[in-house]
Amino acid sequence: MNKLIAFILIAITIVSCKGPGSGPLVKDSFEEKKENSPMAGQQHQAKSVAPKADIRITPCENCITIENLMADKKSFSGKTIKVKGVVTKVNEEIMGKNWVHIQDGTQSGDEYDLTITTLQPATVGDTVTFEGKIALDKDFGYGYFYSVIMEDGNIIK
Repeated sequence: MNKLIAFILIAITIVSCKGPGSGPLVKDSFEEKKENSPMAGQQHQAKSVAPKADIRITPCENCITIENLMADKKSFSGKTIKVKGVVTKVNEEIMGKNWVHIQDGTQSGDEYDLTITTLQPATVGDTVTFEGKIALDKDFGYGYFYSVIMEDGNIIK
């Protein structure tokens, strides 16, 4: 009976192991490694934002500025809005979508860039107006976290 219990405990330990660096004999915890890492204390959002550009855009009729969106993001959550800006960065065909960053020259705190997922192509330097649904606190993993993102945006005239 004792051999059976010992076998079951060993089997559970092996099955629950999450790979190298985990298990009961590891000296450093995940939290300690995380604190000592070069990215400690930084937001995931850092690598998903385009560098700030010197842009001045006149908002279109019924458009929301990036400043207003970021300052009052909770009121826009789940709503479809229009926003006009200059394309500052494009990542094509990631997860089946194009990821377009726009800026309009406004900002709220440190937030000045809006990421938009779309099926339409966009070119850096173009001035575009997008219409789409706003989502908050989207974490796509691998360090890509967006406090505000426009999903399924469409370029409108």
